[in-house]
Amino acid sequence: MIVKIDNLDQFVSCFLSLISKVCDNICLKIDGDKIFSITNSSDNTIVVLSTFKQTNTIDNTIKLNIPDITRFLRVMSCISNTTANLDIDSNCIKYKSPNARFKYHLLEDGIIKVPGVSMEKIKKLSFKHTFYLSKSAVLSLIKGSSLVTDIDKLYFFVEDGSIFAEITDKESSNVDSYTQKISDDYTGEGVFEQMVINFEILRMISSLKFDKIKVKINTDVNVLIFEVEIENTKHNFICTTYVR
Repeated sequence: MIVKIDNLDQFVSCFLSLISKVCDNICLKIDGDKIFSITNSSDNTIVVLSTFKQTNTIDNTIKLNIPDITRFLRVMSCISNTTANLDIDSNCIKYKSPNARFKYHLLEDGIIKVPGVSMEKIKKLSFKHTFYLSKSAVLSLIKGSSLVTDIDKLYFFVEDGSIFAEITDKESSNVDSYTQKISDDYTGEGVFEQMVINFEILRMISSLKFDKIKVKINTDVNVLIFEVEIENTKHNFICTTYVR
């Protein structure tokens, strides 16, 4: 079966590149209007739903069990064309052009563990607090994190109608901290208690090219969603807060 990648540069640089920073192996699924995957970080604190929107002329959903996403990313980067026709067999992906060709073998079903997250339940959640986070604010936070090395906790809170972020560990003593205002674009029903998440999520997001991202907060079940949209690619980073 042939699956045509319409925009190869975006598929590689926006879709596959981010996924390769989350985990080592993935299960890609292809249906009539998208290519998508659900992955999670090694410590299971971050789940990422990644979607690449394009029309696919297929009858049934195709599952691709990629054993090494970094290797797959590299070989896809070797294609010099703007599009690519991938020949998907039962156990491999094949590509052939006048300039290059490759065969990449897949794993059998059941070997790669897919996060057991119900996206339907996530969609039904009510998010009463929302703010927008710019790329410059993300990079500035990462720069400030050099003061507090070996700390992976990021605290969000509202102060004077703006969103602040603090990198520290309030469960330990004699710990340094770095605090920064990250957004004036906040809407919500009053304020919320400090939300504590893994700082690694911002390091992942910083590799993408974006102007700003939308952050949604549900205080009932303590879930945050970071929505990043870049043309036909969308990544939803879903994380729960640390137990304090």
